[in-house]
Amino acid sequence: MGSEIKSVEDRLKSFLGQLQTEYGILDRIVYKGKNQHRHCIYFQYLLKVRRDLRLLETAHLDEILSSCFQVINGNKPKKVHFLESLKRKKSNSGKYNFLERLLGVARLLTQMVEQMLKAATEISTLLARSFFMGFSLTVLALLARLRVLIQQILLDVVLVFNIVSSISREKHCVKLLEEGMEVFREYYPLKEDFITLECVWETDKFMLHEKMIKSDIQTKNGKFKANSSLDPSAIQYQSLEAFLGGKNIG
Repeated sequence: MGSEIKSVEDRLKSFLGQLQTEYGILDRIVYKGKNQHRHCIYFQYLLKVRRDLRLLETAHLDEILSSCFQVINGNKPKKVHFLESLKRKKSNSGKYNFLERLLGVARLLTQMVEQMLKAATEISTLLARSFFMGFSLTVLALLARLRVLIQQILLDVVLVFNIVSSISREKHCVKLLEEGMEVFREYYPLKEDFITLECVWETDKFMLHEKMIKSDIQTKNGKFKANSSLDPSAIQYQSLEAFLGGKNIG
């Protein structure tokens, strides 16, 4: 499992780097051809593809994935810190937690392919008529690379989302050493419904399917309580014999 996750992490870093390069090329092509092609339908689709890529860039997917892999591969103190942050939909600054943001990115990725296919269909019409041959061939090749990258990133993002979601529904206990004292920190998941993602091939592309699952966290038969807090009545004090005086403290 560890080697597989490492492979996914390296692959995503490579794909994101390649996607940034292809986005830069597309942005330059749109800039250079805007005056000549801006009123044409195929160019409007190219503008929509660029808009989606720009939106994906502003989502900072690399930062989101970094947080996810801290949960999957990170040491336990960091893992618990990131898992605790998932209990809040939004932080104090108003930003959604990284798992909610990853879900939003997955939804965006599955919508981006449709605009690419529409743009490619219109550009292929130009190619069939031998119009703007250099422009048409370059853009078709670029759209093909973008489509493959987006689809592969979507598959890996779905895998990472499901793994992090599964880990966040488990209890975790961490032993910390602070000033010579051992401190135990525990993480208890919330008892709430959760989403699982699946990519399904439909006609000519992968589509994202979301499924809401009811929480299976139990409070009986030795299982822990979700989101439990210590009530005063639940705390039991045990009398200890004092080192001096022979009295009990209780």
